[in-house]
Amino acid sequence: MGTRGDTTLGTVLRALREDAGLSQEELAERAGLSPHAISALERGTRTRPYPHTLRALATALDLSEEQRAALLAAVPSRTRAAATTTAGATVGRRELPVPASPLIGRDDDVGRVADLLRTSRLVTLSGPGGVGKTRLSLAAAAAVRDRYADGVRLVELAPLLEPGQLLPAVADAVDATRDPSRSVSDDIVDRLRGSNLLLVLDNVEHLLDAAPAVAAIVEAVPDLSVLATSRAPLRVRGETEYAVEPLEVEDHPDGTPSPAALLLLDRAQRVNPGWGADPADAVAVGATCERLSGLPLALELAAARARLLDPGSLLERLDTALQAGPRDLPPRQRTMRATLDWSQGLLDAPARRLLRLMGVFVGGTTLVDLEAIATRVGIAREEVVTSLEELVEHSLVLAGSSGRVRMLEPVAQYARDLLREADEWEEAARAHAAHYLTVAEANHSSYRDGGQVAALNRIDLEHANLTAAAERSLAAGDVETPARMAWELWLYWWLRGDHDHGRQFAETALHHAADLPDDVHARAALAAATMAFAMDDVRAAARWWARSHERAGADPAILSNAVAGEGLVSLVDGDLVVARERFEAARRHAEVAGPEVQWTWGLTHVWLGTVALLEGDADEAVRLIEAGLESATSREDRLSSYIALYNLFQVELGRGDHAAARRHLEESTRLSLETGDQANLAYLLDAGAVLAAASDQHARVPLLLGAAQAIREAQGAQGYGYYRPDPDAITAAADDARSHLGADRYDDALDTGRGFSPVQAAAMLRSPDPA
Repeated sequence: MGTRGDTTLGTVLRALREDAGLSQEELAERAGLSPHAISALERGTRTRPYPHTLRALATALDLSEEQRAALLAAVPSRTRAAATTTAGATVGRRELPVPASPLIGRDDDVGRVADLLRTSRLVTLSGPGGVGKTRLSLAAAAAVRDRYADGVRLVELAPLLEPGQLLPAVADAVDATRDPSRSVSDDIVDRLRGSNLLLVLDNVEHLLDAAPAVAAIVEAVPDLSVLATSRAPLRVRGETEYAVEPLEVEDHPDGTPSPAALLLLDRAQRVNPGWGADPADAVAVGATCERLSGLPLALELAAARARLLDPGSLLERLDTALQAGPRDLPPRQRTMRATLDWSQGLLDAPARRLLRLMGVFVGGTTLVDLEAIATRVGIAREEVVTSLEELVEHSLVLAGSSGRVRMLEPVAQYARDLLREADEWEEAARAHAAHYLTVAEANHSSYRDGGQVAALNRIDLEHANLTAAAERSLAAGDVETPARMAWELWLYWWLRGDHDHGRQFAETALHHAADLPDDVHARAALAAATMAFAMDDVRAAARWWARSHERAGADPAILSNAVAGEGLVSLVDGDLVVARERFEAARRHAEVAGPEVQWTWGLTHVWLGTVALLEGDADEAVRLIEAGLESATSREDRLSSYIALYNLFQVELGRGDHAAARRHLEESTRLSLETGDQANLAYLLDAGAVLAAASDQHARVPLLLGAAQAIREAQGAQGYGYYRPDPDAITAAADDARSHLGADRYDDALDTGRGFSPVQAAAMLRSPDPA
């Protein structure tokens, strides 16, 4: 059970049960479960048991800590299935070296390069230093050498200093006879004329001025093919470029370790057999691969430290682990710093400066954002594109089809080191924070209108930059920037379900808020309050809303939000009289504040409708909620719309109009999917389960309730305090479905629902037919 091949949940549980000498029935009795449940787990038909089920099994089996960890690790979402690699040793021809270790994760690349060499006589493997271009070129050359009657010749160019040395090196490799009366190019052409040969030119990037001469030789010798490796393409006619990407870091869907993990494990186990084989190490192995962006050289350098460091320790010491590698590597590759210094040395001064500046970004950026920050630090806008093109050409920056540019994490860390060494870090960090504050401000109002989805997508891409900007600002003693950001981003966090992060973000700023202007302080407190409220911490939310009210002064926009928050606290507490008074006061403040808080004006109507519904006045509830819905619809505000629609669903369900209730539910679901608001979706799934039970669609009930439970577990909170679902109705729906389906079938369906993606679960709400 200690091997990676024996870690499916069913296999692990069965082995532990048999080791304990228990039958399925005996284990079920000890754990307080049904024999069917044990059977389903061991057969693999139930794969996502509740945490308390796992705890009960571990207690019933009297597991050791090691066995308990193995059982928990066997749950599919946290395991990596077995994978081993084998590499057949191929006897290489004399002109090609045979690496001592296998090439991992490059089978597809070898095949593609081999295919390219059928149709192109000049192929360049391009990519960043350490991505594995040389190893790939040797493997591809070995795969195709039987196509070439005169074999393959390798020319290692890294030791050369000048472009003029490239052709003499080629001449030596092909045994060309030198004639002082002719050019070296003519000697090579004369030697190769009539030959059918593949020439591998390794590390051309620092000799690019010689590229036209290489192209001329290819043109003059019809049966000559050239496979080059370079951090930058040759940029000559007839060249086919093949970009070599880092190894994939995501595990395969079946749990098989990623190519990056396989490489790390292979190299580490060569110095420390068994390293990383414990399933408990899988998380650290995966995190290491992700931190190193799947860059093979970085993985090999890290693996060299496996003799002393276990996977967790290696992850903690990753930066220092890259400072020394195997002695048989070329000097330029014995550390990541040496590899990247080699690349930087090929750049001109403006490109080197832009490389340093790009170290300030986290998770990439866009050209527009890069230009904005560059101009803040004194780089001319017109220089940015030219220098960026140079960085992309030398594979130090990756350009995506979406328009974003990014660096692999080892390159980004290198750029940050250079930025600090040049004493440019503080200026760059200030410029970065100032710019991303403007980005947050520019998108703030769009969360409440038709620009909602576009704004969410924009901030999704920049969230890492925004978080970094706030953290760096705080570290530099600037509290106002993160406090302002908290207000600008709170609704983004709400819609994305990132409540814990948002709360920490806002409260961290507020803990240093002594010198903040009152309006900034009050708005940051609003952000903290809403995040705490979303996490079910109503008392903390109440304190922050009270703080905001105190600091609001006479600002009606701040007052409308703070007072509405106080109304929500009263709603949760069941004090409908105070809740109505607070919501009405918030509505009056919103009317004075104008368009900025039209959103709050609409929501106060919805919440007043909730109060009316709880008081039993369905007609008044509909009147108020529809007023809020009309306001939301006029602004194309999805969030306020689905809040209103949920409440209208409650009204129609209570009236017994299931068709109307379903229409409200379907529209609310559609809007929730557009914004990605999963916490809201959980409420809709519960509501759908109640509606399904009322419509005698019992098989749907556990599927919907299971999906809702999984979302709430992932969110870490029960949801929104301004919704007042009837818990008795949900319990009744579950009990009714269980009685119709039977306990075992109900539990199986509940487990199935817990495995649904949000889109799969939502599809059940849009279709009246049982799944």
